[in-house]
Amino acid sequence: MDKKKFSFRWPSLSINLGFMGTFKLPGLSKLRIPLPTGLYLGGGKLIMFSLSAVVLGFVAGVFLLISKGEQQITFPMLGAVYEAPSMIGTRIVDPETPAQASQTLEVRFPAGVRLDVVEFKNINLGKAGLATSFKISGTSTTDLITIDELIIKNSEFPTMSFDYSEFYELHATSSVLAAGHTFNVTSATATDVTVSSGRGATSYIATDMTVDRIILTQTTSGGDVIIDKLILDNVNAWVGAFDLDYTHIGTVTLQNVKVGDDGDINSADLLIGTNGTVKVNSVQDGVQEAPIWIR
Repeated sequence: MDKKKFSFRWPSLSINLGFMGTFKLPGLSKLRIPLPTGLYLGGGKLIMFSLSAVVLGFVAGVFLLISKGEQQITFPMLGAVYEAPSMIGTRIVDPETPAQASQTLEVRFPAGVRLDVVEFKNINLGKAGLATSFKISGTSTTDLITIDELIIKNSEFPTMSFDYSEFYELHATSSVLAAGHTFNVTSATATDVTVSSGRGATSYIATDMTVDRIILTQTTSGGDVIIDKLILDNVNAWVGAFDLDYTHIGTVTLQNVKVGDDGDINSADLLIGTNGTVKVNSVQDGVQEAPIWIR
């Protein structure tokens, strides 16, 4: 094997000895020392000092680390559950379709948590086989999700159901169209809800998304969840009900909403208080019945 040799040369060395003259070391000035460029092991060459190999190894290591790591899940990324007031989520698996990546957006509220605004705007909901596309629920009649104002506008659902709740005011305007509706409410002196200060409270806002379903639930007992405003604006589901249970709300407003799953006005699809008692202090029922069929 032809080996390429490297060498270096000492500079000429001379010493001035005064009256004795000058002393030179000519032997050193011609000294050449071979430098090894590698090690030969079993006929192969192992490069010892290769900068390129070091750089390539570093890059490969960083790439491997990134490829094995998982991106942090932050609201409103889908297929995740968020424990309020945190914006960091964890992956979830839908029990109906465990083999498929979840597209559910879920926020869980522990008792006592305070939220300023929870808003969903321009959201498309629905997945074949799901019974519920939008769910809001406290844990019981003594541990409620307490909301100053609930606004649902410019939205469509096959069915809507409100149960086990207390509303101070219910406004269903004449822009609400339903394939049959039943308001089986209990007139009572309900308590109004006022949440004025949002200081220190978290907001959850999601816009322009396609989602299988949205779930908002209270997860622990021992106190109410407090929300200033809950807003659904242009939230539309082609399958799956809107379901609200165990809430205490100051004002509920339905505006420009369409509800219907069969076009039959003799089979009510907008229901309040039919499966569980709903107490209301003041009701405005302007719902117009029409053969709506959400497809």
